[in-house]
Amino acid sequence: MKTKLMTPNGIRVWQGYRSLQYQDDIEGFLSKLGQIFIPVTVQLMSPMGLRMYYPAIVPQPTDCPKNRLPNEIALVGYPSQQTYFDASHQTVAGRAYSSLHQTVFNFDTGNMPASFSDFPIAYPGPSQFNWKTPYYFSGEAIDWHELYVGVLMWTWPESLLADKKTLAIDLLDLCNEQMGSNKNLFEIIAVMQQDYGIIWFASDALRWPANILQYLEANECRTVMKAFHDITNISPLFSEDDNGIAVSLGEALDVRLST
Repeated sequence: MKTKLMTPNGIRVWQGYRSLQYQDDIEGFLSKLGQIFIPVTVQLMSPMGLRMYYPAIVPQPTDCPKNRLPNEIALVGYPSQQTYFDASHQTVAGRAYSSLHQTVFNFDTGNMPASFSDFPIAYPGPSQFNWKTPYYFSGEAIDWHELYVGVLMWTWPESLLADKKTLAIDLLDLCNEQMGSNKNLFEIIAVMQQDYGIIWFASDALRWPANILQYLEANECRTVMKAFHDITNISPLFSEDDNGIAVSLGEALDVRLST
């Protein structure tokens, strides 16, 4: 599975909450992800156009309210949005893969948050900010597999006086500034929720954007996840003795199909 050159508007941003079945069974959830869901994503969807897959398993701090944070987040890249929709809805393999989500993640609204995904849009500036909307900051075509990809996730300050919207907009503006001033950065994708924020970045240097980390620390945001995605090779579909992979909390993976 090669990324080649991809623009960010074909990269779907996923935020998944584990289903009721796994609410009190984290080991069962991790086993299902590693033995079935993550491997079959590249096994089934790579022939349908999938070009990059960056899942991460979010640790759940013991003092965080239950269901506040998604359990798995991911960037799922296709050459175009149309390729994604055709692969997901116009093929048997795609429809089977889509239905598999229901066996792992929650999609019902109610007491538990519903899982969801969306394509990012170009950051339009602070006046048009919306919670839950993913944004990108470069828009250039890049080969993600030739770069280091990091993911950073945090929760907002606990203080009731904290203006989360202002903090979120300031962070997005800082991302925009970084794209213009940091020559190592090739793309940033960010999504801000009222409980948390996530930033992914592609860089040719194995280091974190210092200004972003400093801003989070200065404003008492709590870092939940900070990891670079490690290359993880998956056996082709129908391989014998295929046990999938072992996954653990806090892992960020760059999942690729072995050839």
